[in-house]
Amino acid sequence: MVYSASLVVASTKSELPYHLNSAIMKVCQEALVQRGTFTIALSGGSLPSFLSSVKDVFEAAGNDPKFESWHIILADERCVPKSHPDSNMGALENDFLNQVSVPSDQVHAINTRKLEESTDAVASDYQEQIEEVLSISGGQLDLAVLGFGPDGHTCSLFPNHVLLTEQNKMVAAIEDSPKPPPHRITLTLPVLNKHTRHVIFCGAGRSKSAVVRDVFSDISPADASYSVQHGNLYKVTLSSPAPYPCAMVRPDSEQTENSLMWIVDADAMESATEQK
Repeated sequence: MVYSASLVVASTKSELPYHLNSAIMKVCQEALVQRGTFTIALSGGSLPSFLSSVKDVFEAAGNDPKFESWHIILADERCVPKSHPDSNMGALENDFLNQVSVPSDQVHAINTRKLEESTDAVASDYQEQIEEVLSISGGQLDLAVLGFGPDGHTCSLFPNHVLLTEQNKMVAAIEDSPKPPPHRITLTLPVLNKHTRHVIFCGAGRSKSAVVRDVFSDISPADASYSVQHGNLYKVTLSSPAPYPCAMVRPDSEQTENSLMWIVDADAMESATEQK
Protein backbone atom coordinates (compact mmCIF):
# COMPACT_ATOMS: atom_id res chain seq x y z
CA MET A 1 0.00 0.00 0.00
CA VAL A 2 1.29 3.45 -0.91
CA TYR A 3 1.03 5.72 2.12
CA SER A 4 1.20 9.47 1.56
CA ALA A 5 1.66 12.23 4.10
CA SER A 6 2.48 15.92 4.39
CA LEU A 7 5.91 17.30 5.18
CA VAL A 8 6.49 20.84 6.41
CA VAL A 9 10.07 22.11 6.39
CA ALA A 10 10.56 25.07 8.71
CA SER A 11 13.10 27.67 7.63
CA THR A 12 14.88 27.39 10.99
CA LYS A 13 14.53 25.43 14.21
CA SER A 14 13.10 28.52 15.88
CA GLU A 15 10.26 28.54 13.33
CA LEU A 16 9.37 24.89 13.93
CA PRO A 17 7.10 25.57 16.95
CA TYR A 18 5.01 27.96 14.83
CA HIS A 19 4.28 25.23 12.29
CA LEU A 20 3.70 22.59 14.95
CA ASN A 21 1.35 24.71 17.01
CA SER A 22 -0.53 25.89 13.92
CA ALA A 23 -1.14 22.25 12.97
CA ILE A 24 -2.25 21.45 16.52
CA MET A 25 -4.66 24.38 16.38
CA LYS A 26 -6.25 23.10 13.17
CA VAL A 27 -6.87 19.61 14.53
CA CYS A 28 -8.08 21.04 17.84
CA GLN A 29 -10.65 23.28 16.17
CA GLU A 30 -11.99 20.40 14.08
CA ALA A 31 -12.30 18.18 17.16
CA LEU A 32 -14.04 20.84 19.23
CA VAL A 33 -16.59 21.46 16.47
CA GLN A 34 -17.23 17.76 15.86
CA ARG A 35 -17.08 16.32 19.39
CA GLY A 36 -16.75 19.18 21.88
CA THR A 37 -13.51 17.75 23.28
CA PHE A 38 -9.89 17.56 22.15
CA THR A 39 -7.80 14.52 23.08
CA ILE A 40 -4.06 14.69 22.51
CA ALA A 41 -1.09 12.44 23.26
CA LEU A 42 2.27 14.16 23.82
CA SER A 43 5.88 12.98 23.90
CA GLY A 44 8.79 14.31 25.93
CA GLY A 45 12.25 15.25 24.68
CA SER A 46 12.32 18.68 23.04
CA LEU A 47 8.58 18.66 22.41
CA PRO A 48 7.51 20.38 25.67
CA SER A 49 9.63 23.42 24.82
CA PHE A 50 8.06 23.58 21.34
CA LEU A 51 4.59 23.67 22.94
CA SER A 52 5.32 26.72 25.05
CA SER A 53 3.91 28.98 22.31
CA VAL A 54 0.65 27.06 21.69
CA LYS A 55 -1.43 29.68 23.46
CA ASP A 56 0.24 32.50 21.52
CA VAL A 57 -0.54 30.86 18.16
CA PHE A 58 -4.21 30.48 19.05
CA GLU A 59 -4.43 34.07 20.23
CA ALA A 60 -2.64 35.44 17.15
CA ALA A 61 -5.19 33.66 14.95
CA GLY A 62 -8.09 34.96 17.04
CA ASN A 63 -9.10 31.46 18.12
CA ASP A 64 -10.14 30.26 21.57
CA PRO A 65 -8.24 27.05 22.43
CA LYS A 66 -10.90 26.12 25.01
CA PHE A 67 -8.31 24.42 27.19
CA GLU A 68 -11.08 23.35 29.55
CA SER A 69 -12.07 20.84 26.85
CA TRP A 70 -8.61 19.31 26.39
CA HIS A 71 -7.65 15.83 27.59
CA ILE A 72 -3.90 15.18 27.61
CA ILE A 73 -2.19 11.79 27.78
CA LEU A 74 1.43 10.74 27.53
CA ALA A 75 2.72 8.99 24.43
CA ASP A 76 5.29 7.39 26.70
CA GLU A 77 6.70 7.92 30.15
CA ARG A 78 9.72 6.95 32.17
CA CYS A 79 8.86 5.03 35.33
CA VAL A 80 10.09 7.71 37.70
CA PRO A 81 8.33 10.22 39.98
CA LYS A 82 7.08 13.40 38.31
CA SER A 83 9.74 15.39 40.18
CA HIS A 84 12.53 13.38 38.52
CA PRO A 85 14.48 15.10 35.69
CA ASP A 86 13.62 12.18 33.36
CA SER A 87 9.86 12.56 33.78
CA ASN A 88 8.05 13.54 30.59
CA MET A 89 5.09 14.81 32.59
CA GLY A 90 7.38 16.96 34.68
CA ALA A 91 8.81 18.54 31.53
CA LEU A 92 5.34 19.09 30.07
CA GLU A 93 4.21 20.79 33.25
CA ASN A 94 7.23 23.08 33.39
CA ASP A 95 7.23 24.11 29.72
CA PHE A 96 3.56 23.93 28.76
CA LEU A 97 0.88 22.92 31.23
CA ASN A 98 1.73 25.55 33.83
CA GLN A 99 0.96 28.21 31.20
CA VAL A 100 -2.50 26.95 30.19
CA SER A 101 -5.76 26.13 31.94
CA VAL A 102 -6.32 22.45 31.20
CA PRO A 103 -8.15 20.99 34.24
CA SER A 104 -5.80 18.84 36.32
CA ASP A 105 -8.14 15.85 36.21
CA GLN A 106 -7.93 15.96 32.39
CA VAL A 107 -4.13 15.68 32.41
CA HIS A 108 -3.36 11.98 32.69
CA ALA A 109 -0.06 11.14 34.37
CA ILE A 110 1.07 7.68 35.41
CA ASN A 111 -0.03 6.48 38.84
CA THR A 112 3.16 6.85 40.85
CA ARG A 113 1.85 4.48 43.53
CA LYS A 114 2.08 1.70 40.94
CA LEU A 115 5.83 2.32 40.62
CA GLU A 116 6.26 0.31 43.83
CA GLU A 117 4.61 -2.72 42.21
CA SER A 118 5.99 -3.23 38.71
CA THR A 119 6.38 -1.66 35.29
CA ASP A 120 3.55 -3.90 34.08
CA ALA A 121 1.31 -2.54 36.83
CA VAL A 122 2.06 1.03 35.74
CA ALA A 123 1.28 0.14 32.11
CA SER A 124 -1.94 -1.68 32.98
CA ASP A 125 -3.18 1.21 35.08
CA TYR A 126 -2.32 3.70 32.34
CA GLN A 127 -4.18 1.67 29.74
CA GLU A 128 -7.30 2.02 31.88
CA GLN A 129 -6.83 5.78 31.78
CA ILE A 130 -6.43 5.68 27.99
CA GLU A 131 -9.61 3.67 27.63
CA GLU A 132 -11.51 6.27 29.65
CA VAL A 133 -10.21 9.04 27.39
CA LEU A 134 -11.14 7.08 24.27
CA SER A 135 -14.65 6.56 25.62
CA ILE A 136 -15.32 10.31 25.46
CA SER A 137 -13.76 10.85 22.04
CA GLY A 138 -15.49 8.30 19.85
CA GLY A 139 -12.92 5.56 20.32
CA GLN A 140 -10.00 7.50 18.84
CA LEU A 141 -7.54 10.11 20.05
CA ASP A 142 -7.75 13.28 18.02
CA LEU A 143 -3.99 13.78 17.80
CA ALA A 144 -0.64 12.34 18.82
CA VAL A 145 2.38 14.66 18.65
CA LEU A 146 5.55 12.59 18.60
CA GLY A 147 9.28 13.04 18.33
CA PHE A 148 11.81 10.72 16.75
CA GLY A 149 15.38 9.88 17.66
CA PRO A 150 18.48 9.59 15.47
CA ASP A 151 17.95 5.82 15.65
CA GLY A 152 14.38 6.20 14.37
CA HIS A 153 12.64 5.34 17.64
CA THR A 154 9.45 7.06 18.66
CA CYS A 155 7.61 6.96 21.98
CA SER A 156 9.52 4.12 23.64
CA LEU A 157 9.33 1.92 20.55
CA PHE A 158 12.91 1.11 19.60
CA PRO A 159 14.40 -0.55 16.50
CA ASN A 160 14.28 -4.36 16.50
CA HIS A 161 12.44 -4.44 19.84
CA VAL A 162 9.76 -7.03 20.52
CA LEU A 163 7.22 -4.30 21.33
CA LEU A 164 7.05 -3.49 17.62
CA THR A 165 5.10 -6.74 17.20
CA GLU A 166 2.64 -6.05 20.03
CA GLN A 167 -0.89 -6.34 18.66
CA ASN A 168 -3.21 -6.37 21.67
CA LYS A 169 -2.10 -3.86 24.28
CA MET A 170 -2.62 -0.13 23.92
CA VAL A 171 -0.04 0.60 26.59
CA ALA A 172 2.96 -1.68 27.08
CA ALA A 173 5.74 -1.90 29.63
CA ILE A 174 9.39 -1.87 28.63
CA GLU A 175 12.15 -2.81 31.08
CA ASP A 176 15.14 -2.92 28.72
CA SER A 177 15.06 0.46 27.03
CA PRO A 178 18.27 1.09 25.04
CA LYS A 179 18.13 4.64 26.41
CA PRO A 180 18.07 5.23 30.16
CA PRO A 181 16.08 4.93 32.25
CA PRO A 182 15.33 1.30 31.28
CA HIS A 183 11.85 1.09 32.83
CA ARG A 184 9.15 2.86 30.83
CA ILE A 185 5.62 2.60 29.49
CA THR A 186 4.63 3.42 25.93
CA LEU A 187 1.70 3.65 23.59
CA THR A 188 1.88 0.81 21.08
CA LEU A 189 1.53 0.79 17.31
CA PRO A 190 -2.08 -0.50 17.47
CA VAL A 191 -3.28 2.55 19.41
CA LEU A 192 -1.28 4.96 17.22
CA ASN A 193 -2.44 3.41 13.95
CA LYS A 194 -5.97 2.26 14.74
CA HIS A 195 -7.13 4.57 17.51
CA THR A 196 -5.60 7.93 16.55
CA ARG A 197 -7.08 10.29 13.95
CA HIS A 198 -4.01 12.45 13.34
CA VAL A 199 -0.29 12.08 14.04
CA ILE A 200 2.35 14.80 13.83
CA PHE A 201 6.07 14.01 14.00
CA CYS A 202 8.50 16.83 14.68
CA GLY A 203 12.27 16.99 14.84
CA ALA A 204 15.16 19.32 14.16
CA GLY A 205 18.87 19.23 13.43
CA ARG A 206 21.38 17.28 11.41
CA SER A 207 21.26 14.34 13.82
CA LYS A 208 17.80 13.54 12.40
CA SER A 209 18.89 13.70 8.76
CA ALA A 210 19.39 9.98 8.19
CA VAL A 211 15.90 9.27 9.48
CA VAL A 212 14.35 11.96 7.27
CA ARG A 213 16.34 10.61 4.30
CA ASP A 214 15.18 7.01 4.77
CA VAL A 215 11.58 7.46 5.93
CA PHE A 216 10.41 8.93 2.62
CA SER A 217 10.72 7.26 -0.76
CA ASP A 218 9.48 10.33 -2.61
CA ILE A 219 9.34 14.04 -1.76
CA SER A 220 7.65 16.55 -4.06
CA PRO A 221 6.25 20.06 -3.62
CA ALA A 222 2.61 19.98 -2.62
CA ASP A 223 2.04 22.87 -5.03
CA ALA A 224 4.78 24.67 -6.94
CA SER A 225 3.12 28.01 -6.22
CA TYR A 226 2.36 27.38 -2.57
CA SER A 227 4.49 27.86 0.52
CA VAL A 228 3.61 28.14 4.17
CA GLN A 229 4.81 31.08 6.25
CA HIS A 230 8.51 30.65 7.11
CA GLY A 231 8.67 27.23 5.46
CA ASN A 232 7.66 24.92 2.61
CA LEU A 233 5.03 22.24 2.22
CA TYR A 234 5.66 18.91 0.48
CA LYS A 235 3.79 15.75 -0.35
CA VAL A 236 5.72 12.63 0.63
CA THR A 237 5.41 8.91 0.16
CA LEU A 238 6.59 6.71 3.01
CA SER A 239 9.18 4.05 2.29
CA SER A 240 8.07 0.44 2.28
CA PRO A 241 8.98 -1.54 4.26
CA ALA A 242 9.27 0.97 7.05
CA PRO A 243 12.96 1.45 7.93
CA TYR A 244 12.39 2.67 11.49
CA PRO A 245 9.75 2.43 14.24
CA CYS A 246 8.70 6.04 13.60
CA ALA A 247 7.95 5.15 9.99
CA MET A 248 5.69 2.33 11.15
CA VAL A 249 3.25 4.88 12.55
CA ARG A 250 0.65 5.23 9.81
CA PRO A 251 -2.84 6.14 11.04
CA ASP A 252 -5.52 3.96 9.49
CA SER A 253 -7.66 6.56 7.77
CA GLU A 254 -9.37 6.97 4.41
CA GLN A 255 -7.69 10.37 4.08
CA THR A 256 -4.07 9.46 4.81
CA GLU A 257 -2.64 12.79 3.65
CA ASN A 258 -4.62 14.56 6.36
CA SER A 259 -3.79 11.97 9.00
CA LEU A 260 0.00 12.11 9.08
CA MET A 261 2.29 15.14 9.03
CA TRP A 262 6.02 15.45 9.54
CA ILE A 263 7.49 18.81 10.57
CA VAL A 264 11.26 19.23 10.45
CA ASP A 265 13.66 22.13 10.16
CA ALA A 266 15.79 23.02 7.15
CA ASP A 267 18.94 21.51 8.70
CA ALA A 268 17.34 18.07 8.91
CA MET A 269 15.94 18.37 5.40
CA GLU A 270 19.08 19.74 3.75
CA SER A 271 21.29 17.15 5.39
CA ALA A 272 18.96 14.40 4.25
CA THR A 273 19.07 15.73 0.70
CA GLU A 274 22.84 15.92 0.77
CA GLN A 275 23.07 12.26 1.77
CA LYS A 276 20.75 10.93 -0.94
